[in-house]
Amino acid sequence: MKKITLLVVFIFTGLFSVSSSAQSNEKTITAIYKGMTISDNFKFEDSKGNPIVFHDEDQSFEGSITLWDEGLIGKRIKVSYKWVDVHLFDDQGLATGETMKVKRIFNYSLQ
Repeated sequence: MKKITLLVVFIFTGLFSVSSSAQSNEKTITAIYKGMTISDNFKFEDSKGNPIVFHDEDQSFEGSITLWDEGLIGKRIKVSYKWVDVHLFDDQGLATGETMKVKRIFNYSLQ
């Protein structure tokens, strides 16, 4: 019985540490929204005037505002994001087997 209890404790500890490290990878910035790029990416500008481009939004995110709204251009927005790997595709839409790291938005709100 002690072995089973110990095993359960190790499993929960492992799950908690994975969850904690995933949350710690999330970063948050506040920047001015500049609209969509020609590639349908989301473009922002930080306080120093540097451009910041996000690849996409997480599919599970449901907010009260949407970055597709052109009325948000020029507004200050707080953005939470993570670096993620996305699969690359060739001109015919076939997977190349390669990946690329991009910034994916997980949450945002007006500031």
